[in-house]
Amino acid sequence: MKMKKITFQGWKNCIELTNGDFRLVVTTEIGPRIVGAFLGKGANLLYLDKKLLGTANQKVWTNYGGHRIWHAPEDSVRSYCPDSRKVVMAELRDGGVSFMAPREELTGIVKTINVYPEGNNSFRIEHQIRNEGLWDIEAAAWGITQLMPGGTAILPQNRGPEGLVPNRSVNFWPYAKPDDSRFVYGDRFVLVKQTAKGAPTKIGLNSGEGWCAYINKNNAFIKQFEYFDENEYPDLGSSIEVYTEGGYLELETLGPLAILEPGDEVTHSEYWTAAEVEQIPLNNDNDVIEMLGIVEDDECGCEDDCCCHEEEKKASKKAAKKSSKKADSKAAAKADGAKKTASKKAPAKKAKKK
Repeated sequence: MKMKKITFQGWKNCIELTNGDFRLVVTTEIGPRIVGAFLGKGANLLYLDKKLLGTANQKVWTNYGGHRIWHAPEDSVRSYCPDSRKVVMAELRDGGVSFMAPREELTGIVKTINVYPEGNNSFRIEHQIRNEGLWDIEAAAWGITQLMPGGTAILPQNRGPEGLVPNRSVNFWPYAKPDDSRFVYGDRFVLVKQTAKGAPTKIGLNSGEGWCAYINKNNAFIKQFEYFDENEYPDLGSSIEVYTEGGYLELETLGPLAILEPGDEVTHSEYWTAAEVEQIPLNNDNDVIEMLGIVEDDECGCEDDCCCHEEEKKASKKAAKKSSKKADSKAAAKADGAKKTASKKAPAKKAKKK
C-alpha cells in the first residue's frame, strides 16, 4: 500500500492510500472520515457536500459526506456528537494506518478507523469504538458510506434450506413506505434505487450473506463483512441498512451489539472493493446475477470444503474473469467464497478488555 500526504477538496494534511487501482483519501482535519474513494482515474465514488468542503471545527454534528463511523442504535443525542475536530493519524506495525478521534465529551466514546491493504485493489476498514466513560454501555460499531447519487444499492437476502421458522426480514423506518417505487423486492435481493427527487427513506435487512453493493453507472462499490448469526444486532436485527434522499445514498453495515465496560472496545470490519461492470439496468434478481457474475450455489447439501464447492469456486473465478475488469473483486457477491471467510464462531456478548 502506498501512502502520501495531500491537500484534498480544501482539507489539508489528508492521507492518500493506494492499493493497486483502488485509492482512498482520509482527512485528518475532521472525523475520522474517509472523503475519497477512486477506481483508477475515475471520479470520486463518495458523496461530499460541496458547501462544506475544507471546513472544520463545527459546533454541532455536520453531514460532510464520505464514510464515517457511528455507534448503534441511533439516538438523537449521542449519535450526533460533533466530529469536526482533528484526528490523530498513526502508522501501524502490521501495515495499516490508524485515524483516531478525540474522546466524545458527552458519551465518553473514542472512535477509530483503521485502514489496511487487503489483497490487490481492496482495503479492510476497521471500525473501533472504545468506552472511556464511567459506566457500561451497550453499542455496536456502525460503518456508514455516503455514495454519489443515481445508482442502485444491492442488499442480499438470507438464503438457506426450507424450514418451519422465518429466516429473513425487511425492516422499515417510520418515514419509509414499503410501496416506495425505489424499493424493488426480489426473492434473492432487495434493490434500492437512488433518485434525484426522492424523499428520505430507510430500510434494513437481517442479511447474513456478508456483503452488499452499490452500482452507479459502470462502477460497482462492494462491501463485505462478518456476520455472527448467534448474536443480537441493532434495529430489529439489521446487519445491512440503506438510507437515501435526493442528494446521496448511504450504504451501511453494522456489527453485533456488545456490552462495553469502561476500557472495553469492539471492532467491526468491512472489506471494500471497487470494480468496473457492464452498465445494464437493474430491475430484478437476474439483472444482479448477470452484472456481478454470480455463480448459483449448488444443492449438494455437503460441507463447504467438498469437491462440489471446489468446482463452484473455479466457475466463479472464470465468471469474474470474463466480466469486464472484475478480476480482483473477491466480493463479486460471495461467488468467490466470501461467505466462507466469515467466522462461524460468534464473539462473546461482552467485549474483552484491552
